[in-house]
Amino acid sequence: MDNESGIEEKFIQNGVLLKKANATYISVLNAEGILTFGQCIKTNLHVFEWKPETCDITDSESLESGWSLVDPISRQPSPQQPAQPASIACPTSTVSGTGSSPSSRATSEEPATGAPTKAKLSIRVFLRDLKGLETHKDELRFYNHDHTVHSVYLFRQTSTSVLLQLLERFRCVRKSTHRKNFYRCIDDPDQDKLQKSFSELNIADIRARPRPRPYMDMLSKLANVQQILPIHRPASQSTLPGELRLSNLNARVQDAAADRHSTDESHGGVPVTDNGETNGTETRKLAPRPPVHRGLPLDAGTWEDVKCPNGSISDPERVKEIIFRGGIKQDIRAEVWKYLLGLDVWEHTTQQRDERRAHKTQEYFQMKFQWLTMTPTQEHNFTGYRERKCQIEKDVKRTDRTYEFFAGDDNPNLAKLQDILMTYVMYNFDLGYVQGMSDLLAPILSLVQNEAESFWCFVGFMHKVFANFDIDQKGMKLQLEHLRVLLSFVNERLFNYMRENQSENMYFCFRWLLVWFKREFSNSDIMHLWEVLWTGLPCPNFHLFVCVAILDQEMDVFIDGQFSFTEILKHVNELSGNLNLAAVLEQAESIYLQVKQTLDAASKESHHELRKIIGEQLSSSEGGTTGNTDEDEEDEEDSCMSIVNERSPEEKEILQRKLDEACDLSLSYMFF
Repeated sequence: MDNESGIEEKFIQNGVLLKKANATYISVLNAEGILTFGQCIKTNLHVFEWKPETCDITDSESLESGWSLVDPISRQPSPQQPAQPASIACPTSTVSGTGSSPSSRATSEEPATGAPTKAKLSIRVFLRDLKGLETHKDELRFYNHDHTVHSVYLFRQTSTSVLLQLLERFRCVRKSTHRKNFYRCIDDPDQDKLQKSFSELNIADIRARPRPRPYMDMLSKLANVQQILPIHRPASQSTLPGELRLSNLNARVQDAAADRHSTDESHGGVPVTDNGETNGTETRKLAPRPPVHRGLPLDAGTWEDVKCPNGSISDPERVKEIIFRGGIKQDIRAEVWKYLLGLDVWEHTTQQRDERRAHKTQEYFQMKFQWLTMTPTQEHNFTGYRERKCQIEKDVKRTDRTYEFFAGDDNPNLAKLQDILMTYVMYNFDLGYVQGMSDLLAPILSLVQNEAESFWCFVGFMHKVFANFDIDQKGMKLQLEHLRVLLSFVNERLFNYMRENQSENMYFCFRWLLVWFKREFSNSDIMHLWEVLWTGLPCPNFHLFVCVAILDQEMDVFIDGQFSFTEILKHVNELSGNLNLAAVLEQAESIYLQVKQTLDAASKESHHELRKIIGEQLSSSEGGTTGNTDEDEEDEEDSCMSIVNERSPEEKEILQRKLDEACDLSLSYMFF
């Protein structure tokens, strides 16, 4: 709700005693009051406010209710905390008090007619003006940026941990790795928008099937949409007759380049600038999109043909190209996945492969033995382990339960799923477990079935998507920015429409990128899509082209329906189970070829961002030797390390932490 002081309240706590503050507030020291956390309506900044309890509480039970969470989207109390109605009669006006500073301000409240006449001071401080928060038993201390104490509060009716957990949920604080019980304050306005998108996408319940979402329907009806002139998509491109033979992807680009002077009604003729966006003064146009056809999958006969007598694979690149073009037949899929995900090595002989698998199996059970033999006392003293174990147990119970492999209450495969995730916690202390990982593991386990081999395949998959689970979402934000650049380059009309409707941030694609389209396709289709993406062809970021292809297919729906951001988000969420994978992959490859051909025809000094996205090598004079510059690699590594380490500028040179710091992990890791 919005109160008279201009704060959209998110949390309210009664019975908070002011223990320490500057001299301005000496008259209210040791007085009980109401501590509020919310968002300033005018500035959109987060703010704390404490004021003495001069209001009348009409519900006697409200003092026992603890924190009251207000959902900023549905405007309903959070299911995490039972709603406790409380009616508070508050003063009707506020005026600025004396002794204000950049970090705080006192206000003198004038009561309404009939209320007590004694004026009371209130303390208000913006989150951005605080260095951090520190807990000590039931005390909560606010620190200024100069490390001096701003104010101290005593929670007499509940624990400070409730507030801190809620602040972490809203990503307003981050636990420090250098000081126990200290939380650094963060106030990024863009973060709120991303968090809203994250909540609306229901990522926390990502493993459930799509359900009716009445509050989304309500927002859709109330959303204001801009009126634009109707523009219709031109007729689709003609396709080449017959089946295209299997060929090298680079050769396809060269063949497509031969037709670059032909016109493309729906996507040609779009001027672009060096940063990938459009510019009406630029004369260069996009190349036409060449027709693309999917090929045949890798079958047992072709797989045997590429095997040498000693068991090694003679031509891994050809195998990857076949997989990219058509996927893998089900009867050999489990065996080939072990190569794609790094359990088996293409060049190894049969003997070397068997020795490696035996070694990996032994290593897996050694790590599994570590957590299985943890004593109750150890578990009690290891907060990080307990919290991850609890989260895994909850997620396993709701992962892919509609599929036969995981159906039933006493299904032993659920125990395997849980054991693998628990062992991954021991394998990767820095990352541990984050919601969404069980969704990535489930298809692997259902196919490979062997517990140890499924674990190492999962490790290989996590290596590819590690940045998706950064605690600060830096990896996800970078992908969303790359997606924005890519869409602005290939589809000016759609990008401009999204920009006009405040949707160019691409937050509605968050779920696609987080778990690689797991919710959008059936189990068989997602296996096909993942193995295509695992090949790394035709570029490392091909999953971004898959996103663009889906958006491109839905362009007319967005524009003709005059969809706002909320309606785009709702529509994207409802695409689950309604996408044709073959058509999406064909269009994604066609878009890639279009971009590649356009960049080949352009100056090497232009479109650096796009060239990095498609993995094109750059000369030293163009800013690097590879598609990912050293600066990008440092950023990626930094985003991974930010999970457990909040580093100073001098510490940014450190790339990893030793495993022997795992014993301190429970004190330094901020969990979901």
